[in-house]
Amino acid sequence: MTDDPRVGSDLILTSDGGTLQRLTLVPAVSGDGMVLVDTAGIPVNPWEVELRHWPPETEPALRRGGYLI
Repeated sequence: MTDDPRVGSDLILTSDGGTLQRLTLVPAVSGDGMVLVDTAGIPVNPWEVELRHWPPETEPALRRGGYLI
């Protein structure tokens, strides 16, 4: 691991207004698109976080999930 939080093609960083958090994009349990989950596997709602960094290839899935407008 490096000191640069932007290194890594699958890196998605979010902010809750106070801290940065690394989330993972996974298929939704409902089978309807994709959802961001934390390290414990708990889904994070789009209105709970602000995206700070994401790989360009994830942008369509993040838009469909409501994370990007």
